[in-house]
Amino acid sequence: MAYMALYRAWRPQRFEEVVGQEQIVTALRNAVRENRLTHAYLFAGPRGTGKTSIAKIVAKAVNCEQLQDGEPCNQCSCCQDINNGNFMDVIEIDAASNRGIDEIRDLREKVRVLPAQGKKKVYIIDEVHMLTMEAFNALLKTIEEPPESVIFILATTEPQKIPATIRSRCQGYFFRRLTIEEMEGRLKQVAEANNITVEPDALDIIARRANGGLRDALSTLDQVYSYRGNHITKADVLDVLGLVDDVFLAQLIDAAWQGDTGQVLQMLAAALQQGKEAQQITREAALYLRDLLFYHTTGQAAGLAVVTEASIGKLQQQKKAGTTRILQALRILAETTDKLRFSEGQRFVLEMAFLEVTALFAKEEPAVPVAGKKEGAKGSPARAKGPREPAEARDAMWSRILAGVKERKIPTHALLCQGKLLGIKDDTVYIGYRKGYKFHKEKMEEKPNRDILTEVLQEVVGRSLEVQFIFLDDDQYNDIVVKKAIELFGEDIVEIKE
Repeated sequence: MAYMALYRAWRPQRFEEVVGQEQIVTALRNAVRENRLTHAYLFAGPRGTGKTSIAKIVAKAVNCEQLQDGEPCNQCSCCQDINNGNFMDVIEIDAASNRGIDEIRDLREKVRVLPAQGKKKVYIIDEVHMLTMEAFNALLKTIEEPPESVIFILATTEPQKIPATIRSRCQGYFFRRLTIEEMEGRLKQVAEANNITVEPDALDIIARRANGGLRDALSTLDQVYSYRGNHITKADVLDVLGLVDDVFLAQLIDAAWQGDTGQVLQMLAAALQQGKEAQQITREAALYLRDLLFYHTTGQAAGLAVVTEASIGKLQQQKKAGTTRILQALRILAETTDKLRFSEGQRFVLEMAFLEVTALFAKEEPAVPVAGKKEGAKGSPARAKGPREPAEARDAMWSRILAGVKERKIPTHALLCQGKLLGIKDDTVYIGYRKGYKFHKEKMEEKPNRDILTEVLQEVVGRSLEVQFIFLDDDQYNDIVVKKAIELFGEDIVEIKE
């Protein structure tokens, strides 16, 4: 029998086997049990979080001949045919390769035909956001009033691209990223069932790097298993994924912080000689700095991306580098990661980036305004006029906002990063643009881009906020909105210099 990939072999076949997504699973199982399924669903969320798997479980449940408390039996002919991909009334469509109006017109014609094998025809349209606008329009009437024997399940990783007219006709479920603990639990279960011994540190790395997607985690485990066999160590995972050890990263950043240029260059050369990619080194180092910043601002070890127990002791020492310099170093490495995608002189670009970080750490940390001191008092830095957030906290928040927007949509990030976070007052976030960036400001004011930003703000700040975009040039200072921003945050904050 041919070998089946772990993520396929361990795809959940019943609602109770699904990892995470408890609310979605409970709601759909109850709807199946009580015969209250609607005609169209929209499953949205990151890749590898269970959208297609749950869609297939729903398809089995509505056609199962021996339904058991809302669960498909997986024994009857309908369930087995669906599991084997031989069921005529479950139609999977990849919208990425069938995105035109002709394919949707063909679908509309076939929808009218009664089920051939089971009770219901189930159309699962994956990556539905890839359909053209003409195709969406053709699909609209069918989704709105399908035959009683048809259920549509639309799956997407980018729900913001789905027209509102389609979304409003579907019952929406939003899939969350799985926690590290949830993924580690399933990885242990899979490893034990396949007689694979995996070191705890190796499991931790696989789970962390999957970014909330269980399918990616299982694929990585499968890949390392093929490489090393039944005993998997942390070093094996690092080799397969092309990652550098967090202890190496801690020592590299430590050398940069201490200004040891020779040690920095020597460590980079050793990593490249071991076959590590330059882009991967900068990406890993940026994640390490992200962990350092997180630990510096919250003092918590939870939620770290690359740092493990083996290197966490270094974080406490490196906190002295200061938030401002850590943020600047993060920007350098993030920009270098992008440059390396298109650069032929990989080693040179990599070395220049780390030499720049080393020089940055050698500078003195900029003074932070001290509360309670009078402006211009001897021995203390001048304090900005008006009540405002400390510059470091604002910069850290702005970095998190930009990162969140970039993760969702790179063009929106390109528009937003030309602005500057001024601050938050009551339930409004103020973001300023120089007059020369009128295009960027106006594009950010459009609903799709504004919606992405408000969604990220909800995650970062923890509450719903309005966004106000303003111009910051001197000749605009009479504008009432700018006056308000100056009142709230101080004139030095709303001044952007070239």
